[in-house]
Amino acid sequence: MVKSTVRFPESVVGEIESLVEEGQFESKSEFYRFSTDYVLNQVLDDYEPETIDYEEIRGEVMPQAGRELGGDADADHPPFFESVAFVRKLALRGNFSDAEDFIDHQYVPGDRHAVVLEELLRLYRAEAAPAPRETVPRETASDRDATRAAPDEPQR
Repeated sequence: MVKSTVRFPESVVGEIESLVEEGQFESKSEFYRFSTDYVLNQVLDDYEPETIDYEEIRGEVMPQAGRELGGDADADHPPFFESVAFVRKLALRGNFSDAEDFIDHQYVPGDRHAVVLEELLRLYRAEAAPAPRETVPRETASDRDATRAAPDEPQR
């Protein structure tokens, strides 16, 4: 491994040391390695964490990590395209509240799949909404009389 020196504020180091003292991590180095792997894994699609026992540590330290904002594709919900098809079917039938319930029960708020499904539902809802009526000015009796009279004839 390559050694790298990074400076942190004292308050951050104090928090990390308290996590080590509580037994969340074996050492500050393990915390730093895990944290770096975790962030890189979230940011880069093809990154594979190299920390020993990464998944075990993640499960112990962050049991809800897969259900947070931008949750894992492998979380406890149906495959995404099945969800799209189901939400689409409900929306086409006008069952918008059922589609919302499905999204709310299958996904946590902020999950990237939930965000896409909600946007899809919004588009179907907008498409189904009746078009606003154009208001046409009503013709008054005096307007009708004026158009009936020939331009050369004097009005009575």
